[in-house]
Amino acid sequence: MQCVYWDDRLPDGFEEHVSFSAQMPYTIRIKQFSMEDIVPMHYAETMEILLCEDLCGEILIDNQHFSLGQRELFIIPPYTVHANNVRPGDGTMYVFKICFQELERYFQVEPYLALRNGSVQQIKYHCEDYAAVKAIVERLIDRDGDLVECLPELVELFRLLSRHMNRPPVSDTGFKASSLQELIRWTHENYHRKIELEEVARLAGYSKYHFCSRFKAQTGTTYMRYLNSVRVSQACLLLRNGESVQSVCRSCGFENTSHFIQTFKQIRHMTPHQYAVEQKKHAP
Repeated sequence: MQCVYWDDRLPDGFEEHVSFSAQMPYTIRIKQFSMEDIVPMHYAETMEILLCEDLCGEILIDNQHFSLGQRELFIIPPYTVHANNVRPGDGTMYVFKICFQELERYFQVEPYLALRNGSVQQIKYHCEDYAAVKAIVERLIDRDGDLVECLPELVELFRLLSRHMNRPPVSDTGFKASSLQELIRWTHENYHRKIELEEVARLAGYSKYHFCSRFKAQTGTTYMRYLNSVRVSQACLLLRNGESVQSVCRSCGFENTSHFIQTFKQIRHMTPHQYAVEQKKHAP
């Protein structure tokens, strides 16, 4: 299966959805810029690596601004809010996305980094090892379609990145709403249980009204819609693994099966059962 392609589509919402599989645990998207490219603030459950060559503009990663230049390497951990604005020019961007959930069939990233006294969240956003990572990307492009040959390159990638972990680890005790990223992380840790707006607003340090207003202004969606999109995204993973609709409903924080089916259909435009059947058809 091919993992490399040319594409200039923008993210499909505040929470970006990209399809991965056991045969395609990563993608490399090659972009060029004949027109201005404005990517709005968004995040994904994947890790994203940007290799930027001869670009003019800027990238925003969790409230930190970086200018683009001749050779820049950016690492965006899962659930990290980011955006970018690239002006027209002759440069190229390689957008390298890695799905840990599919990759862990072959290699577990977090335990590997823990052995090296670090974690994905500690890798620097702006790394200096551009040439080495670009060489890995070029080999992945050359060997595209041969996953057996490509997997060792992914291991080498994380060995390189493990040398660039100078940010402090993220604390798992309590919640601090100092950034939208932390709210996203908290939501992904708690989506499986009942969550009330009052609780989230209190954790964020706002009244319910001000929290709803600020979240909508920053993301373009409501918090409850965002929460439901997280739950449905997790439900899709469980359905692909063969779990029943009733079991997935309970695991993903929905109050009852009817509400789960209704919400799933609003987001995915099919019922959970239909989704499971379609996934089974395309299973290897």
